[in-house]
Amino acid sequence: MRIIILSLLFLINLIFVIQTFNTTFNVSYLSLRIILAVFTFVVTGYLLLLSNNNKWGTYLTILTLIISLIHIIVIAHSMYVYIY
Repeated sequence: MRIIILSLLFLINLIFVIQTFNTTFNVSYLSLRIILAVFTFVVTGYLLLLSNNNKWGTYLTILTLIISLIHIIVIAHSMYVYIY
């Protein structure tokens, strides 16, 4: 069950990051993107602390954590460019 949730969060974050790179930045759905990125980061950090001896689950957790960090950085950079 944990691997399914992590896979869904990974795919959703990856889609949002690719969409952000392909389009010009606007403020529509900004709160949704922020909520998704922070929620994924917190849940993935929690699941990383709970990881047991499942190697595949640990790798997927670390990969999802990296993608959520990239998503947060892209949001912060886009907001900086949009404001300034």
